Amino acid sequence: MGSRMARSLIALAIGVLMASPGYAQISQGRLAGLVTDAQGGVLPGVTVTATSPSLIGVQTTVTQADGRYMFPALPSGTYKLTFDLTGFKKVERDNIAVVLGQTISFDTPMEVGGLTESITVTGDSPLVDTSTTAIGTNLKGDELIAVPNSTDVWGALSESPGVRMNGFDVGGSHKSQQSGYEVFGIQSQARTVSDGVDHTEGVGGTGFYEDYYANEEVSVSALGADVEMNSGGAAIVTTIKSGGNTFRGLEHLSYEPGSFVGSNAAPADIQKDGYTCPNNAEGQPQCDNPNLLFWEGHLDLGGPIKRDVAWFYGAYNHFKIDKQVAGISRDIATDLGIFDNYTAKGTVKMGQSNTLIGYFQQGRKQKPKRGLSTLLPPESVRAQDSYSRMYKGEYQRVISDRTFFSANVGNFTLDWPMEVQVDPATRPPQIFRSTNAVAGAGWIAFSTYRKKPQLKTQLTHYLPNKGGSHDFKFGFELFEDSYRYGHNGRSGPIRYSYAGADASQSPDRIRFIDVGDPAGYSTDWTVGPTTDRHYAGFAQDRWSPNDNLTFTIGVRLDYQKVGYGDAIRKPIITDGIFPAQTSVSADSLVKNTNVAPRLGLTYDLTGKGRTVLKAFYGRYYNNIADSFTGANPAGYTIAEYNFLDQNRNGRYDGPSELGTERLRFGGNSTVVDPDYKTPSTEEISASFETQLPGESSVRATYVRKNVKDAAPYYVSNLVPAWVGLNTVPVTRTIAGETFNLVDVPDSVAGDTAVEYANFPDGTYNYDTIEFAYNKRVGQKFFINTSVDYQWRSDFRSSLASNGYDISTSPLSADAIGINYYVNANPAVGPRQDTTAYHLQFLGRYEMPWEIGFAANFRYQSGFPYSRIVPDCGCLNLSNYGADFFVEPLSNNRSDNVALLNFRLDKSFQIGWAKVSGMLDIYNVMNADPVTNFNLNTGSAYKRVIATLDPRVFMMGFRLEF
Repeated sequence: MGSRMARSLIALAIGVLMASPGYAQISQGRLAGLVTDAQGGVLPGVTVTATSPSLIGVQTTVTQADGRYMFPALPSGTYKLTFDLTGFKKVERDNIAVVLGQTISFDTPMEVGGLTESITVTGDSPLVDTSTTAIGTNLKGDELIAVPNSTDVWGALSESPGVRMNGFDVGGSHKSQQSGYEVFGIQSQARTVSDGVDHTEGVGGTGFYEDYYANEEVSVSALGADVEMNSGGAAIVTTIKSGGNTFRGLEHLSYEPGSFVGSNAAPADIQKDGYTCPNNAEGQPQCDNPNLLFWEGHLDLGGPIKRDVAWFYGAYNHFKIDKQVAGISRDIATDLGIFDNYTAKGTVKMGQSNTLIGYFQQGRKQKPKRGLSTLLPPESVRAQDSYSRMYKGEYQRVISDRTFFSANVGNFTLDWPMEVQVDPATRPPQIFRSTNAVAGAGWIAFSTYRKKPQLKTQLTHYLPNKGGSHDFKFGFELFEDSYRYGHNGRSGPIRYSYAGADASQSPDRIRFIDVGDPAGYSTDWTVGPTTDRHYAGFAQDRWSPNDNLTFTIGVRLDYQKVGYGDAIRKPIITDGIFPAQTSVSADSLVKNTNVAPRLGLTYDLTGKGRTVLKAFYGRYYNNIADSFTGANPAGYTIAEYNFLDQNRNGRYDGPSELGTERLRFGGNSTVVDPDYKTPSTEEISASFETQLPGESSVRATYVRKNVKDAAPYYVSNLVPAWVGLNTVPVTRTIAGETFNLVDVPDSVAGDTAVEYANFPDGTYNYDTIEFAYNKRVGQKFFINTSVDYQWRSDFRSSLASNGYDISTSPLSADAIGINYYVNANPAVGPRQDTTAYHLQFLGRYEMPWEIGFAANFRYQSGFPYSRIVPDCGCLNLSNYGADFFVEPLSNNRSDNVALLNFRLDKSFQIGWAKVSGMLDIYNVMNADPVTNFNLNTGSAYKRVIATLDPRVFMMGFRLEF
């Protein structure tokens, strides 16, 4: 791997001055400008007309008393502007590109002349947004589908400045599962919006595997977001295609059989770097995890229902992926994914000022071996067959040349049951703590249902000549995250835990869950949903006292009420562990009101809209969403005990076999601190951006993001009785190594109840510098590229035994989670200071004869890590504190990853249709870095969980008309 990595470092040095500026926000794009006469005097009353293939009909406005005009909401696309005023020559300007959330300024002078005289203005399209502070990326048109990358939102994220992915897609290898990511250091707290429908799953996932080819544009806002953004992560906004007055369609097929997939990760090469490969069923070491089959088909059509009045768009997408997993023979089990997606959208224009839009999308996901890995064998997976749906109705009204109003009502739902592969009565769930491996029936087979009804209204108003110009924005949002999550009984009520790597010794711990009928929910067992009712109002003024300077002054008010519904709990095992039956009445867990200011400044250095300085300060409060699921007394409870197993049969025979209680969380055992504060992110950023000839730009950015009042989500590791009391010095010899540790006193050893409360010293700091270069899509050539370096200080969790903080998924490339815990090793605290760096590049060039060449390169630093000593059972600290790092994470870094993809395509014009053939090559260098491995000390340390997928060829065919 050494020589390949050297070549990668050379590529990194070549690409270090590149990146993409974009400005994804929640709203549509805006087009504004100033019209003057030849002497520079402002011209009111000029009629400005905008036309575009992206725009149904035309839009017109009139310049105000200060000579300014504004189109407050335009679909993304390339526009032609016409300026008309009696006594002046008509001015026409084409090729003005508008993207989501960006305000493009185009100023023009008009000359005195006759009615029939006109002037056509040429030149580069404006690229730099001089009035907003947002920074991100926008992908549309060729940028979406003309470069080799995964055809999903995570592919778009991987191409965005400031975004660091926790997975690496090679020829569709990760398309069947969400990839983790962070935005300038912030994990979770993203907002995912599809054509105005917020389908954020929980605190940062996306609830939908959208049809990527149905998107008109994908935008990612990384920082500097205005009052429309509620939380401190990324705003991921997609716009679905709309029909027009001409019938148009895109039909696409990608195909990748196993014979097109190469081989890498030879065991001999891997072992040279200190790793070991897991053995498959034949006893052979196997580190690679290639695709065995991938294919995707897409069909769409859009056009008029009635010309100039009503239009439609519809699409169907299907893809299938079958993937081998390291350490699992392909003839025993593979990771199969089957997906179907349906999209429909309709638009009705009711006169010049009123528009109605309806949108629906449904997706089905089937993963019969979800989670399969060398540590999760086929018998222990949980099968998924889930449905997602989202829909909306939207009303838009252009009230006047200054005022625009929109109202959007929508919903997102997810229905997701899980099934086990074996009967827990004969093969109960098991976990082996020394390796994190599991066996038996899959643990916690759940059934979950989400819904997210929502309403958003927004009004924008432009006010000239009041101490400069004012661009006001007012809005109101209401959405409810409702999450009904319960153990459906398929896994049974017990999991056995072993200290070693297999079941050769008796289990020494036992975990119970208070589920009902193992065959499914009984009629007298119900689970109440966790709900976050979220109200928000916002107001903002974008004030320009002169032509060069703009201040953005805004405030957002968020009120969140988190509660739960009625429930009846009736577990099948009680034995003094759980109450026999409990009725739960609906109530609240927390009610918080937060005020979030946003302050921005932009200064146009030349007054020509080409070079701008930007500065921003903003505060964002976390969307709590389903974070408190583990504190819902209407949910399930887990309790773990030392297991005596007196007759050594490896099975639970009654309460006499229960030793000391080790932990208890969830359901009616977890409380919420009444003084709980909503965690927040504060952002300070500064950037310099300038437009270059050829519709390109460069940018330099510094950003600091601080997370304050960090708190648990989903499952809490915070045991209040232990905080500050881990001061008792002890020496322990574990697996032949001696460690000087600290423990909590015996007096609190049994106080293992966890709490949802803000962490002690719950502040995380992320400082990033980034350089960017962007060459806008032209007829022949475009480039998007960026490089960034980050310093980070946060809590990194060593708690492998809790089953949440250390990822053992082959699709994860940063195994160590961010979380607080009471630490047993004083030499290595939970707060870790580490660094990360990242380069991304994508571009396309069209050669003669309609032959295209595209490239996508990504270079990312490996993750910092340390060997972890798992819970030895020899400390008063239990699962939520007994695992510990051996050394600081900054001492080690996993393999850096360099992923290079190429595409060669050829297009033919056949009558009214354009036909294209494509050949993609993924992982051109056939690099084989290890992307995840076992961190637990012992014989399994550095055993490979996954490597980067090998080189693969993919064929594609596309028909456009």
